[in-house]
Amino acid sequence: MTNPMPTRQTSALHEHRWSQPDATYFVTCCTQERKPGLTVSSVASTLKQITATLDAHGDTTTHAFTLMSEHVHWLFTLGRCLTLGRVLARWKAQTKDALQSAALVWQRDFCEHKLRPDEAQEPYALYIFLNPYRANLVTATTTWPHWHCPVPDRFDFIALLNLNGTPPIEWIAAPIPIGLATGK
Repeated sequence: MTNPMPTRQTSALHEHRWSQPDATYFVTCCTQERKPGLTVSSVASTLKQITATLDAHGDTTTHAFTLMSEHVHWLFTLGRCLTLGRVLARWKAQTKDALQSAALVWQRDFCEHKLRPDEAQEPYALYIFLNPYRANLVTATTTWPHWHCPVPDRFDFIALLNLNGTPPIEWIAAPIPIGLATGK
């Protein structure tokens, strides 16, 4: 009998992974089998706290971060002491107990994109911000509580949000608005 599940080839993710200090990365981490539960209050609180701890230790500088029900998007600049793999391993290890309390486990690997030095962070931050709205986890008139941006002035789109911090409705279905792709 053949195995109905495809064989994961996660080792291919490691082949070309190169960790560069002071580089900015867009990272996505998922729960195993994409099981929802990351937005449970106790889990969300721990994930945000551990992210802040990594920032405080200089391992990362978070630019934008959002929790979805079964995955996390994180835009950060890597510090000088730990490799990208070590930062994510530490983050997952330190959040493991919180996930277990919600019967969750991290997927073994993560996906990352290293931004080129001349590549704008703005479109990535906007993508991270809009993700819960585009996934219909929250209405266009409700603020997503699991979005975190330590320095909001860093991104131009923040000034264009509605007064309650929600995106203009036309942003939700549209590509990234013209003029925002250049960013700071």
